[in-house]
Amino acid sequence: MQIPESLVPLVQQGVVDEVIRPLQSGKEAQIYLVMSGGEERVAKVYKEAQNRTFKNRAEYTEGRKVRNSRDQRAMDKRSRYGRAQDEAAWRSTEVDMIYRLRDAGVSVPTPYHFIDGVLIMELVRGADGQPAPRLGELEFSRKDATHLFEQLLAEVVRMLCAGVVHGDLSDFNVLMGAQGPVIIDFPQAVTAAGNQNARTLLVRDVDNLQRFVNRFAPGRPARLYAQEAWQLFERGELTRHTTLTGEYTDSAKYAGAGTVLAVIKDAEYDERRRRQTSGLNMRGLPAPERKVETMPAPSGSHRHQPKSGHAGPMPRRAPQAAQASATADSRRTGATPGGPSGQPAAHRRRRRRRKPAQNSQHQPRQ
Repeated sequence: MQIPESLVPLVQQGVVDEVIRPLQSGKEAQIYLVMSGGEERVAKVYKEAQNRTFKNRAEYTEGRKVRNSRDQRAMDKRSRYGRAQDEAAWRSTEVDMIYRLRDAGVSVPTPYHFIDGVLIMELVRGADGQPAPRLGELEFSRKDATHLFEQLLAEVVRMLCAGVVHGDLSDFNVLMGAQGPVIIDFPQAVTAAGNQNARTLLVRDVDNLQRFVNRFAPGRPARLYAQEAWQLFERGELTRHTTLTGEYTDSAKYAGAGTVLAVIKDAEYDERRRRQTSGLNMRGLPAPERKVETMPAPSGSHRHQPKSGHAGPMPRRAPQAAQASATADSRRTGATPGGPSGQPAAHRRRRRRRKPAQNSQHQPRQ
């Protein structure tokens, strides 16, 4: 057959001896059966981004980082160079995940080479020695389907213990090998601790597996295996030998509204105290200082003199308080608030100031 353009450099380098035939075509890549290293292997050639049908890619790439800070900035800005680096990172993720999962004891194909965006890996064979088919292409008895589901659930547990969630696990991403199921296709895999969608993706993966087994075992009750596994993972209690029961209780749903409101109120109180201590208001801005207007006490008055041990002027009384005090004094003395003449004190002061000036004008000249 004609050698695909993407495999020509590998043939020229001697990594691939011969391209035998196309094997499978998926939404992410084209699989070829090749001769490499003296044996039949598979070459996974990734499709260009515009030719892929994988949806909601951002859901899987969240939290992914590259070591080169320049590349990371370019990827964040979505420049032409950044998009190219993002594409390279998408392809290399599968290689990294396969090595990571193989070391954790997960049943995955063995990788051999990753050159120019092409992954050369083990050819998984079925019981008849031919390339292994996908689970979605086969028929099973109720007993065999249930046993397969239990095997795959154990693989999901091992992956989660390694900190990996497949993200697109279904019966079409599992090959039926001679020694049991083999999980494939990991470019969309996410790290459990680095992606906030990891729990949602895990639940979807396990639900897909339960739909698979229900095709051959109708009436089988659906259980919350993924929720149980995630809860054990968060607690640090999940091991690669954990057997899930599907029994899961969400403790959060039993918290009443009153309890939640009480927790919120306590948190607001603590935050208010903390901000007041730091001199901030509830918006995080510096709180304005409250100024108290003061005025010196009138000379000869003992009512506003500070007590012993206290120095400085007393605060000015509010107008309402001053008026009330003046009214009370007038009731005791029988005089009007303005004084004996019934006129305001300010008016009397003005008359007293004018009086010397008027008297000085009528004095006879000496």
